[in-house]
Amino acid sequence: MEIDKEKIKQRISEISDALAEIRRLSALPDAEFWSKKENMAAVKYYLLQAIEAVGSICVHIAAKKFNKGVSAFGECFEVLEKEGLLAEDLAERLRKMVKFRNKLMHHYWEVDDENILQYARSELEDFNEFLKTIGKLF
Repeated sequence: MEIDKEKIKQRISEISDALAEIRRLSALPDAEFWSKKENMAAVKYYLLQAIEAVGSICVHIAAKKFNKGVSAFGECFEVLEKEGLLAEDLAERLRKMVKFRNKLMHHYWEVDDENILQYARSELEDFNEFLKTIGKLF
């Protein structure tokens, strides 16, 4: 089976655009950031969008390159790790990212907005590392 490069490029573009917005918003001084609740809502949205796109890429690669179906994003990163595409530490961080996404989507009241902003300010490198690793396929 063959990887749909256009589909992957589209997801990469979505990740890049979302990360740019997250960086822009999270770079605001605290007083300015917290002055509008829309800022946090936007950061949450862009994080969800970026994580969903990472998961979509993973599922596509698992299916097309390794002929493996998965039922969850976390399982997908395990497949790519076992196939040697993802380093163990990156795969683990991506699984944690998916858990974070699940909390945002399903248990949002348990996620402290301060922690989300801290994540947005300091944990985006995993996205870049994932994209760099995926880029090696092309």
